[in-house]
Amino acid sequence: MKELQSLLSSGKPLFITVDGFRQAMLTAFPLNGKTQDNPEVKAAFGMTKAEMIAYLDTHTWYQLESHIALLDILKTTNQENTAPVTLTDEFSDEQLPDNSIAYHRVFGIVMADSYYWFSSKQLQSDLLAAEANPQISCHFLHINSPGGEAWYLDRLSETLRSCEKPILTFYEQMCCSAGYYIGCHGQRIYAMTQNDYVGCIGTMCSFYDFEPYFAKLGIKKVEAKATNSDLKNKVFDDLRHGKDAKFVKEILDPMNVQFLDEVRSQRSKLADLPDDAPVLRGETFYTPQAVEIGLADGSRTMVEAISEASTMGREYTEAKKLETAIYNI
Repeated sequence: MKELQSLLSSGKPLFITVDGFRQAMLTAFPLNGKTQDNPEVKAAFGMTKAEMIAYLDTHTWYQLESHIALLDILKTTNQENTAPVTLTDEFSDEQLPDNSIAYHRVFGIVMADSYYWFSSKQLQSDLLAAEANPQISCHFLHINSPGGEAWYLDRLSETLRSCEKPILTFYEQMCCSAGYYIGCHGQRIYAMTQNDYVGCIGTMCSFYDFEPYFAKLGIKKVEAKATNSDLKNKVFDDLRHGKDAKFVKEILDPMNVQFLDEVRSQRSKLADLPDDAPVLRGETFYTPQAVEIGLADGSRTMVEAISEASTMGREYTEAKKLETAIYNI
């Protein structure tokens, strides 16, 4: 929880929706004074307490939550009598069946490096492990995120772009801001329902100034800077006093250009839109509009999306085999 509190009080640029920011603030700084960082996990989902403890010896808390979610997905999909498909989060396991699918869960607030929350750095590591595993043929990005921390997404995007294996993005409820920064790298992007929303492509900074409150309590801030340190933290001090021009121009705008360039490079329909198109200015859309604009390619059930990812993986494997055969002639 301290990771989220530190991020929200830091003044760092965020790729996040307004609703997502409110949700994060209430989670990190609840009105009742009790944080929601509850280490009690649902053992009913298929893991005993001993199994969870053993799992956490080599995984993060978020990976444990994702693993439990994956077990639930597998339980549901197995009941559908679909063709056998191996969806896995053990990306380095070379004992997996051929054409296994790497399951990457991007849920909640995006953090660069976190134990309890989704981590961009961890996803990068997982992608590289899955790319190196010959038993895995496709990546499945499962997203439900309002966005979050902007830092490190450029490096994660480099890794996503470099993946040779196909990527299918499947989102439910929302795929916004930093969530879409990640999800846009899918060769195919599907919503779960007609009422999921996607977009909010933009950059913001938001934090609270507690100094007036402290002043009422009789707590006075004392600060001094060296003669030659007049610019130290000045851009943030100016921002706090309502002078945001330099912060916007030198910090938010360059990050936003990176974001827009990345999205446009991955989604051909967006590449041809003018700069003042609503989708490039932070607007959010439900599935029918998203498909029309080019943010998404349609809607699928979870089973349908997994089946399509399996097909993409098989096609990739067959193409690689053909390429190898031609090369060896």
